[in-house]
Amino acid sequence: MFARSRLLQLTEAMKGRLIVVYGDVVADRFIYGTPKRISREAPVLILRQYRDDTLLGGAGNAINNIVSLGGLPIPVSVLGRDAAGKQLLEKMTAQGIDCGGILRADRYQTPTKVRILGGMPHASRQQIVRYDIEESFEMTADEAEAFSHVLREQMAMCHAALISDYGYGVVKATLANNLTRYAHGKPVTLDSRYDLLSYPGVTAATPNEEEAAAAAGTSLFNGEMWDGLSSPSGRVGEPAPHNGEGRLAQVAQTLQDGLDCEAVLITRGSRGMALFDRGADNPVFIPVYGTDQVADVTGAGDTVIATFTLALAAGASYAEAAKLANYGGGIVVMKMGTATVSNDELRHAIERDEELKD
Repeated sequence: MFARSRLLQLTEAMKGRLIVVYGDVVADRFIYGTPKRISREAPVLILRQYRDDTLLGGAGNAINNIVSLGGLPIPVSVLGRDAAGKQLLEKMTAQGIDCGGILRADRYQTPTKVRILGGMPHASRQQIVRYDIEESFEMTADEAEAFSHVLREQMAMCHAALISDYGYGVVKATLANNLTRYAHGKPVTLDSRYDLLSYPGVTAATPNEEEAAAAAGTSLFNGEMWDGLSSPSGRVGEPAPHNGEGRLAQVAQTLQDGLDCEAVLITRGSRGMALFDRGADNPVFIPVYGTDQVADVTGAGDTVIATFTLALAAGASYAEAAKLANYGGGIVVMKMGTATVSNDELRHAIERDEELKD
């Protein structure tokens, strides 16, 4: 179904594509410590901190992945005038990213997800606890008008747009309409954690199974396992067993109707992906790339939508873009922390995939 030469051609064509990224930029903070002893105050482990990293998360991770894949992201977002916001802005500008579309707001605290990991420095580290520092951004009428202008302006310049809604108030459906209304055939992709059906007019959406089912008002979990669409052998394009086919297909249909979109790419963890394309007769099932023994799923969805969007901007079909996104997701879950996939890693995955046609 997929040709190696075609996928390699698309991977090369992804370089230099301009992508406007409208979303919630989040600070992913990782604090590492070595076990010291059990506390006398409570039955908890005491760690001796040896490392503290703050990385681009949320829409920032999608931005980071676009850069590592060779694309040119144009972020439109809000950061607080706090230490986390300053660090994230510095990380983006250091990569040559144009941050003119990022508003710095005194009244807003940059959303920060703090993960504390324990283990020896050269051994596998385990996440012990996570806590989130978060608040919702309340946008003024003047700020909304400014964002509308920036989004329309960037959509006219860019090859595609990516909406990354993590629910922190930066992304508004009325403002996202400035992307879809002025896209003029360019792809606009959507990843929304809690409000998927509020963005009609997007080209495609990339929810995971849980997000897709919640948006459709149902559940795919039967108490023991996800009752989703699967292929017995995991081969692309093979008919799915009857018992799971209807439920996930109905969820995808609900999303397509609600969004009036061309495609829905549902990510399914260790079972890969299911693509529902209005222009195709049947869904496309893509088995997980690599191994299902993952190291860390942090930010994998950001990698998927970044790769998918860049591929569409490069002229890929929805199936080709999904295949490339599947490689990207499979690569980053084998890395610890908020990770990215590079263009070279993507090419290497394509070159070594024995199931592709030459």
